[in-house]
Amino acid sequence: MRAFLAVLGDSFRLLKARALFWISLVISVIAAVVYLSIGFDEKGMTVMFGAWSFESDMVKKGSEGAELVYLGIYTKFIVGWWLSWIAIVIALISCAPIFPEFMAEGSAGVALSKPLSRLRLFLYKYVGALLFMGIQATLFAVIVFFAIKLRIGHWMPSVLWSVPILLLVFSYLYAVTVLIGIRTRSVMAAVLLTILFWFTCFLAQLGEQMTHSIGVRGENPFTLGKMEQAEQQKWKTAHDIARLPYLLLPKTAETTALIERWMVMPDGKALDDATIKAARKGSMGEGLSEHAEEDLKRNPSWLVIGSSLGFEVFILGIAAWMFCRRDF
Repeated sequence: MRAFLAVLGDSFRLLKARALFWISLVISVIAAVVYLSIGFDEKGMTVMFGAWSFESDMVKKGSEGAELVYLGIYTKFIVGWWLSWIAIVIALISCAPIFPEFMAEGSAGVALSKPLSRLRLFLYKYVGALLFMGIQATLFAVIVFFAIKLRIGHWMPSVLWSVPILLLVFSYLYAVTVLIGIRTRSVMAAVLLTILFWFTCFLAQLGEQMTHSIGVRGENPFTLGKMEQAEQQKWKTAHDIARLPYLLLPKTAETTALIERWMVMPDGKALDDATIKAARKGSMGEGLSEHAEEDLKRNPSWLVIGSSLGFEVFILGIAAWMFCRRDF
């Protein structure tokens, strides 16, 4: 434990020495406070603690519409953009130097001179980066947790699922960052290639979803009608092919979507079920696909997380092997 704390302390000193560590924490707090600033009164919705107001009977204080709007802002904008993309990119940039700078000539001498195996040292460094992301995610989630109680009057502990889920998504990508960082010892290469890999994962998921919609359901995306059986069979084959990279690569978008699937409304129903129900009533907009519920739950959670963790363990195994054999 003492060795772990020593390595962890070294990693945190490296991170705190960089302005981006503090910038990312401040931005996380600002984003949470902006969410907290959204409120509801007898006339409608207010923003920035009442600086702007929007009158609407549908989102008055205490209404079901106010609850759906406030939680919808969290899942669609806060989770969909901030937690899914911006916070992770900032964390990747902040943590990317940990391994390349540690492996720089002379930097690893003190740590390696201690009675600590290289494998344990590698794992301690990796866990330290995850803890950095955990600090940001926890701070943000706690503020949001109290904001929901303050604005809609309900305690929703399920909102804290965002912390482990965000850590999972970050760990998928950071494993790739570590591997590239150890191989190239270049921080820039590690960050850029990880983002490129992330985009590849997105394309793999998008391709699988599109070919499933066309090949399995037989929906023509251009005419919005049904396809002929012969044409549909070709797309089924395409879906079988697209399914392979989808299963092998980490599912970053689907893992993040678990936040909405696992969040529970005050009435005990899942947030995604409530959103779909509201959309069908027309209160959340038109044009929702009749297959929306199937799209959200088509792949079980164990498949989404399990296959992604399998990829992460494989990549970490290669990175650890390279780290243990590399000359510093």
